[in-house]
Amino acid sequence: MLAPWQGRVIDVLFPLHSSDYTTHLQQRGGVQFLLDHRARHQVLAARQGDLLRRRGSAYVPQLSRRRNVHLVLLETFWDPQAFEAFEFSRDPFDPRFRALLDEGGSSGVLTPHFGHLTANAEFEVLCGLPAANVAVFQSRMTGSLPCLPRLLRELGYQTLASHSNHADSWGRDRAYGWMGFAHFNAYDSFVRDDLDGVFLNDGSFYRQNREAIAGLSPGAPYFNYLVTISSHYPYRQNPERRPALVSTSPTNAAVEDYANAIAYSSAAFMDWLADIRRADPEALIVAFGDHAPTMPPDQRPYSQSGIKIHTRPFEEVQTLLSMSRTPLLFIDGRKGAVNVGTVSLEHLPVLITRALGIHPEGLPYLTDDMQSARAAKSARFLGNVITLKDEGWAICGPQQREDEACLEASDLYDRKRSLRDALLARPLETLGVLGLEALAQPTDMNIDAPSGCLIDVQDWGPKSAVAGDHFNRQTGSGLSATWLRVTRVRGKLRLQIGAMSTEVEGAGDVLAAVWPAPSVIKDPGEFPVRVLCGEKEVATLGTMTVAAPSIDGNADSSSHGEAFEGGGRAVTGPLSVQREDAGSLQVSASALSGVCRGDKMEAAVVEMHWQHPESEHGIRVMVQQGQETPRLWSESGPQGTSITGPWVNEDVRFIFTSSTGHRLGAVKLLAPGCA
Repeated sequence: MLAPWQGRVIDVLFPLHSSDYTTHLQQRGGVQFLLDHRARHQVLAARQGDLLRRRGSAYVPQLSRRRNVHLVLLETFWDPQAFEAFEFSRDPFDPRFRALLDEGGSSGVLTPHFGHLTANAEFEVLCGLPAANVAVFQSRMTGSLPCLPRLLRELGYQTLASHSNHADSWGRDRAYGWMGFAHFNAYDSFVRDDLDGVFLNDGSFYRQNREAIAGLSPGAPYFNYLVTISSHYPYRQNPERRPALVSTSPTNAAVEDYANAIAYSSAAFMDWLADIRRADPEALIVAFGDHAPTMPPDQRPYSQSGIKIHTRPFEEVQTLLSMSRTPLLFIDGRKGAVNVGTVSLEHLPVLITRALGIHPEGLPYLTDDMQSARAAKSARFLGNVITLKDEGWAICGPQQREDEACLEASDLYDRKRSLRDALLARPLETLGVLGLEALAQPTDMNIDAPSGCLIDVQDWGPKSAVAGDHFNRQTGSGLSATWLRVTRVRGKLRLQIGAMSTEVEGAGDVLAAVWPAPSVIKDPGEFPVRVLCGEKEVATLGTMTVAAPSIDGNADSSSHGEAFEGGGRAVTGPLSVQREDAGSLQVSASALSGVCRGDKMEAAVVEMHWQHPESEHGIRVMVQQGQETPRLWSESGPQGTSITGPWVNEDVRFIFTSSTGHRLGAVKLLAPGCA
């Protein structure tokens, strides 16, 4: 009862000049901030009863046209040319994408967050309601919701979501089912055959999506929802397959990386789009960016371009528009790309249902009072309500309290937020009050429908170890690990050495099988190495040679046979490291076994440790025997440890590169005791 008065008293005693949360906290301090927001939530809760009582009409959906629908969330997709401080050697957008965007009047959507929280953009575009300031999928959803995929599923649509990240990322493994998807193709559904860093390239993702929809039933329309990922931060591209296309003046590595990621992402989208439109010219296809890119560490490209990202409170609406607005393509079948202007992201479900001729009586976010003319022209971003007035876009701060457009926009946002909170907190009860009991019933969702495991291993290691000792010891845990360089992989796999097995982990082209103890192989011998999918063998990699330990804990030199043929003195202990242009690279090595022949070391088993304090990426270690082509031996993070087989001599070169291909240096190993 006192909540509204409490809020009014606080507003009078502590007037604000802005409405966003950061400025609230800065200007009011913690106590007033918490009191104000507690009062605000109580006001919204008090409004929910009236809001819900005004509804309750029967749920009788009607569909006039059965058209396939494709909804594409383009990861971190924003126009790099908004960085006006930089000149680009070419348009970062693929020319076909730019032409189609121009055809559609350069339409755009206003997204809820800057630089992150993709899942909240998904909530808005799928459920037609404003997202919260936390990850809605993970922390707020508790049951079935009347979202767009559920509505279409009730109308006979097949509903498919595709995203090549892990299924539980952002809680999608639960949230997608509650929103009405029948199928979710996630990480283990995709063949990881073309990677940008650790992410599946969009070209491969789109190709596999086309294969997935080709397998759907031809007798019913489908809703095909895609979330791309290869343009995700840190905007890495495979330089061998996708060399740089765009450069900037002045040079800025982060902006260039982002521009090139967008160049390839937009091209992959247009290739997919051409195939979809050719096969189904009547399809409704909607694509949008989920948020603007982050530019760590200080977002300087924004400030250099006049986008005052750090200024609080926000006083220039253009800054909010630049940070919030992303490209939108609304392709209405044979009409092509149509101009829908700049709309809030939560308004897209309205445009989609109208294009399909759907009239769902009683569906909460599609009723007339929720979808007034003001709804399409208003959004909330970083705590600020912005709306389009006759004279242009404006921020609805305290100084616009009496402005009619701002009053309408703020009231609309409050009502939508009240409805959202009721649906999230009490889905069954709220849907019952709304007369939508049918939508409260849970629906089944298949995740990563089995399509068979596969793996193509280019190389693996280490191929040798000492019984009872660690191998390829991991920094921090101290556990042993086997690495696998792969060209293609799909499914949940296990690596087996002898009778032991462990899960294969990782998301890039180098995977790891981390063993549960530092010393997992107790006995010497030759052990077969296999990859399993369940109980089925999908690949045989070779054998791992395990040497017997000597009495002092080192490898038994006699197990290497040829090491002592012809005589010679045993080699153990620290080795000298002869560096070749190694810069900051640090390498140490110790012989576990070996032999001196003359003044040279031969047939040595060596434990080597390396680190590069300036490297942010992983390190690859190549081995070169004489003039042979270097081959990959080991891979690690910025530091690593591994043990060789009995093949090291003073002519072997260890060549170190970063995981991005930058050469860090090379070393040779010498045994001082042999001289």
